[in-house]
Amino acid sequence: MSDVTYNAGNMTITISGMDDVKNALGDLKSKTPAAAKVAINATAREARKLMIAQAKARYAVNAAGQKHLKELVQRKKATNTSLNAELHISSFRNDLGYFTYNPKETYTGWRVIYNAPEFVTAKVLKASAMRPLTGSASPRLSKGFAVKFSSGHVGIVQRVIGSNSSHKVTKNGVPRWTTSDGRVEKLWTMGSPSATAMHNTIWPVVEPSVEAYLRERIDTQVAKILARAAARKAKK
Repeated sequence: MSDVTYNAGNMTITISGMDDVKNALGDLKSKTPAAAKVAINATAREARKLMIAQAKARYAVNAAGQKHLKELVQRKKATNTSLNAELHISSFRNDLGYFTYNPKETYTGWRVIYNAPEFVTAKVLKASAMRPLTGSASPRLSKGFAVKFSSGHVGIVQRVIGSNSSHKVTKNGVPRWTTSDGRVEKLWTMGSPSATAMHNTIWPVVEPSVEAYLRERIDTQVAKILARAAARKAKK
């Protein structure tokens, strides 16, 4: 009876086999679209709640990362003439700054020398251990460190060793860190799964619950319609 699909950031909830609902309603089969509409929209809300909760349980997202997960919204509601609802999340590219990292402070100037730890550690999955961001030889990247951008977002970046950036000062006019030969190396933002990718991963986990919820809500709506009709008939 139910049909719930999720693909590339879009979840569509529809009902197939409408004849089953019509047969259950009998003489009240004209109420079929209304019953289905309510059930579908309720399921969309439940699906959103389940997916966000499961994503939070699997991924080590921080407060900023949780905001991106909540961008899964109901873009289309079911109506009597269009019996499908749609959830959607934009394919926003997350970076490692939306996940758990330590320390949370950013270090600039002399504080890099005297206060910064040897390595920043981070993880994407809650079940994983914190991993030191030690850098890489190919491509040649420095160890990871936290930087606060002009937007206010704190990202985890690496310097591209050997590169030369034309941006010699910050937006506030402060000179950027330079190498011994006077170069400002370009920064590489460390990536991570996007909110879309995370939801795609956890959908198979919640799919059975969502489909069961849809069937349950259809049965509930049919029962309500039949009960109201019986009550009105009894009053006559």
